Amino acid sequence: MPERTDLLRLSEAWIRVLNKMNAHEKSPRDFGSGDLLYCSEIHTIMAIGKNPDINLTNLSRLLGISRSAITQMIRRLAAKDLVVKQKDPANAKEVLVRLTPHGTVAYLGHEQHHAKIYAQVHRRLGDPSDAEIDLILRFLTAIEDAVDEHDGEEE
Repeated sequence: MPERTDLLRLSEAWIRVLNKMNAHEKSPRDFGSGDLLYCSEIHTIMAIGKNPDINLTNLSRLLGISRSAITQMIRRLAAKDLVVKQKDPANAKEVLVRLTPHGTVAYLGHEQHHAKIYAQVHRRLGDPSDAEIDLILRFLTAIEDAVDEHDGEEE
């Protein structure tokens, strides 16, 4: 078991990252489409771009947000001509979403944005070993599980 000071250092670093991510999420950015998009919007666009013709239920599961939240998000993105909704030909009760050409521009712009960030992280980290990747994933999963468990206790 790590010493308490080690866990404290990890916790402090994690809180700094969360605070910076929260501030980053509040600042909309243009990813080449001419629209100022918040992180939640561009990440929805990314999920749709990687999963064309995804239904709203699966999209909400993929993003970890409620069905009503994804419905509102899709309405906003459709109003900006970034996504289009259509009925599923195989199931009239299902709504499928896909990117418009305008949405594809934002998707590709965000892919370039991520490529720059990944290059910066790679310069700082190098090539982590499989064991290091596994440790980082275990760490992040442990945090996610603890948050989920804590949230379940409050209900």
